Amino acid sequence: MSGAQKIDLVSFLKVSGPITTDGAMATSLYEKGFYINRSFEELSLIEPKAVREVTHEFRRAGSQLFHTNTFSATAPKLAQYGLQDQLETILKKSCELAIEAAEGGYVLGLIGPLGVLIEPLGPTSLQEAEEYFARNIQTFNETDVDGIAIHAIHDFNELRAALNAAKKYAKKPLVVSIGVQENLKTSYGHTFEDFIALAKDYDIAALGICGEVGPSGMLSAVEELRPLTELPIMALPNAGMPRYVNDQYIYLCSPDYMGKYAKRLIQAGANIVGGHCGVYEAHIRAISNAIKMTSASAPAKDQKASQPAALSAVIKPLIDLPTAAKPLESRSLLGRYLKEKKRIYSVELVPPNLQDLDKFLTKCGELEKAGIDFVNIPDGARAMARVSSFQLSSYVRSHYRLEPIPHMTCRDRNLIGLQSDLLGAHVSGLRDILIVTGDPPKLGNNPGATAVYDVDAIGLTHIASRMNAGLDIGGVKSGARTEFVVGVALNPTAKNRELEIQRFKYKIEAGADFAITQPIYNLETFQSFLDEVGDIKIPIIMGLWPLVSLRNAEFLRNEVPGVDVPDWAVEEMRKAGDSKEEATKRGIEIAQKTLLEAEKIVAGFQISAPFNRTEVALAVMGKA
Repeated sequence: MSGAQKIDLVSFLKVSGPITTDGAMATSLYEKGFYINRSFEELSLIEPKAVREVTHEFRRAGSQLFHTNTFSATAPKLAQYGLQDQLETILKKSCELAIEAAEGGYVLGLIGPLGVLIEPLGPTSLQEAEEYFARNIQTFNETDVDGIAIHAIHDFNELRAALNAAKKYAKKPLVVSIGVQENLKTSYGHTFEDFIALAKDYDIAALGICGEVGPSGMLSAVEELRPLTELPIMALPNAGMPRYVNDQYIYLCSPDYMGKYAKRLIQAGANIVGGHCGVYEAHIRAISNAIKMTSASAPAKDQKASQPAALSAVIKPLIDLPTAAKPLESRSLLGRYLKEKKRIYSVELVPPNLQDLDKFLTKCGELEKAGIDFVNIPDGARAMARVSSFQLSSYVRSHYRLEPIPHMTCRDRNLIGLQSDLLGAHVSGLRDILIVTGDPPKLGNNPGATAVYDVDAIGLTHIASRMNAGLDIGGVKSGARTEFVVGVALNPTAKNRELEIQRFKYKIEAGADFAITQPIYNLETFQSFLDEVGDIKIPIIMGLWPLVSLRNAEFLRNEVPGVDVPDWAVEEMRKAGDSKEEATKRGIEIAQKTLLEAEKIVAGFQISAPFNRTEVALAVMGKA
């Protein structure tokens, strides 16, 4: 196609009949011997011949529409390889290679998911996400690509950020696709009706479905989407489900099978057909040949497209309707205390290693004998491997008249593991949890360990509260609801108070039922924090940590993040000299003073047992 004959992309998509687009750049490069432990997008800089060759192969196979080698070229994903500063260079070089190899065909600058979780599930704000997308869009504006493609996004908060960036900055036509699973919803529970409702507010040249499903699932998806829009539809199925064989991923759909379904996709109303994962040159050739054999260039007569404006009466909710959470007072003893505003006293015991397990259990017995109702059990405190907080809590619950409040950190488990452990905890009878983001591994005794942090405490609170409403992470009904009383951490003495207040409000919005503070020594600072927060919608339990020595006070002040031990408390401990008994006595008195002064402004107290010395924690409460 010569430059003189080339019409604009929007017209091309509308009037050119069925169009063949390309297949998978990454898996094609993988087949050429580039392994998955690297950035395939960087290959545009260091192996341009291989990248150019993949696009040229798709061109020879019959593709008319091409994507740049930039699916994972976003700042967050490139940061995993230390390449974030080369983002614009990679984008421009990839555009240059695709345009050259396309030989006059149409080229889309490709943007895939950011690879981070967007609020409220993760720490990345909508504004930050929009700024990430804007960098790519503005760079594509500076190239000669014909349009911009945003593909395979599941979370519509992320998609909205991408579309907002495109609305502000894109100077080229926009093609947008989502990834759906076999149930025809994204993994976050969004439907095609939701997709159409979102897309109508933006100038989009074509809509599509990308990846996740094979040809059969893609046919169902096109049949679902076609009646909802008159825009051109792009269908990019995977070559079936991958199988991991002999250290490589194998996609099982043959080119003939892909070609057969390409014809069916066109007949169902797709206008553009290509492929995603596992779709190589041979698949695209079969797709192109099949498309040439069909004369269907519009939806079948019995599948008349509907105007998007007519959808208002049938738009489904963004997620399934939640089931009302069980009343707080009926979920657990802690829930009843919180609801009835009964004073709460909990003692925090750090989980042991196996050698000290008997000592830990003896301490539980001491708390039970003293009439304590609750025991807090941290999860890998200070990034050290200890007995699992959930499993230990289950044991304590079964053997003592204590209600455990296990902590759950986001550091050590991915999204699957976090949800599985929550479900397992519920099966074990645990109902109270305290959600924390978690200290980084470098602070502990396993500094080489990998931190996961798929979500932070805000995101995990959101997940737990959705479970309480009978919904999974995607907002789809799970068939049953959990009964957790969800707690979150609060640091009133944080150096960045504005950020701490913002995050605390996010945690409340995410569904927190109560909060437990870091150890408090300065009540004046605590009260000023509360005043700045304003209307606090959940009960706050104050953390107290009785000091037992000057060294202990100095350690907490200088080495434990988020703990503010004021000068007067350090000086008070210094007066004890070398007497351990006097130091412990002074530490108890400091904690008792704070407790008495704070009784009227908090729902209760979590008292840490320093070095698991329960007698010290009990003395603070007058129960020694």
